[in-house]
Amino acid sequence: MRNFEPFLENTMKNSLIKRLEGTLYHPFIYSGYQRDIDLSNYSVLVINFANLDECSDQLELNKVISMALALKKPLVLLNVEDGRVLSKILGIGFMGKCIIVRPYSTYNVFNVLGLGGDVMQECGQADVTQDDTGNRCFSVEDTNMCECECQPTQCQSFFENLCVADQVRMIEAILESDFKVPQGLCPPAPGSTPADLPESQFRLNYLAIEGMWNLSDQQVTNNSVIMEISLIASFNPKYKYLRIRSVGAGFNPANGAPMENDSTYDRGYFQSHVQIHMQPNTTLLKTLSTEPKNVNKQAQYTTSSEFNVGVDIGKNPTFSSSYTISESMTTVVSDFNIYNNGAGITADWDFDLSLTENSIWDIFDEEFLKKAKVKPLPALATKNLQTITEAVWYSDNTVNDVIGVQLYWKVDHFHCYVTGDWASYTEHYTHKWRTVGFQGTPVNINFGSVNA
Repeated sequence: MRNFEPFLENTMKNSLIKRLEGTLYHPFIYSGYQRDIDLSNYSVLVINFANLDECSDQLELNKVISMALALKKPLVLLNVEDGRVLSKILGIGFMGKCIIVRPYSTYNVFNVLGLGGDVMQECGQADVTQDDTGNRCFSVEDTNMCECECQPTQCQSFFENLCVADQVRMIEAILESDFKVPQGLCPPAPGSTPADLPESQFRLNYLAIEGMWNLSDQQVTNNSVIMEISLIASFNPKYKYLRIRSVGAGFNPANGAPMENDSTYDRGYFQSHVQIHMQPNTTLLKTLSTEPKNVNKQAQYTTSSEFNVGVDIGKNPTFSSSYTISESMTTVVSDFNIYNNGAGITADWDFDLSLTENSIWDIFDEEFLKKAKVKPLPALATKNLQTITEAVWYSDNTVNDVIGVQLYWKVDHFHCYVTGDWASYTEHYTHKWRTVGFQGTPVNINFGSVNA
């Protein structure tokens, strides 16, 4: 019997191309080598890598993509299988069902559609009985982890699970939006940003790592982290620096709306833990700094780093011979503690809700001869939590390798509630979490794209 799966997959890929061709305003659909391509009259370049050999077609891909970016034309790249090849063209690259690249004057913005990980669920309960003297019998039961079925209606970020019309609408929405550099990343003054260096010495890209899904029938979580990726070459000292900073809208368990449940005996889903992870897969880099360090019981914190970059003024006489790259960001972190778990070249942070970081059972308030309550939650557990972090690595400035970097975040959500009466009640929780980003398939960064 014929296997129809490859046939159906190719049909879906081609139907997306056809729908984009009929919906987007004047797109150029690249189908391989063509003599004398002129993109000036087109609005967007669309490339389906499933129809190409990324390695053998790299030279022609480089030409047409470079032409589009020079003309400030956005790219829609479909079914990219080799992030290393893409990094040779764009400076950074990764696998993706759909990658949208929007060029700006000194940087590119990347949106990768279809990012997501397994949705996990763990349910637990504590049966509590008490007599009329207040003596309690407490029995805790934590069920084993189980993987939940991830349906398209539940996983709004799973691009490949959407119908073609919804995929096109998602692509259109990004192409029509205007990216603004997050306020925390705006340079405070000239001379403190890589954009003041010769063009060959810096690469600046913004990568959106986003996830939006249903925690329940009525509550949608919306999470957005922007990774600023700066690659900088220095003439003296003779280093190449890689700086990655996480900012963005942050983590919002109810997408700006109230939680589905927020009463004395029932609260959730709320966020209790966020992890930010950055890890180069190489021995060629050394860590210069990771920020923030541990932050406990503070209302806000500041991240900052500083390093010197030199310019060969013999080749670039209009520039200064030395620049100090020094920028800082401050954010609110009340009711969350931050733990810097970095070691070696790994940069890793945990943002833990102080109320529950020792045990989820600490959220229940057990009063004498009364039914237990669920304690009120601080604002950042129920609304927008920004996780601002920064890591800087360096290598010898002769390094020209393509280096893979794991970049991802994880968020934990809980729903906690109490049933029963004062004499015999049960405390319950439901735990869901997801990891989103580039873990098994890293972001590939081409260190050969900068030189000094």
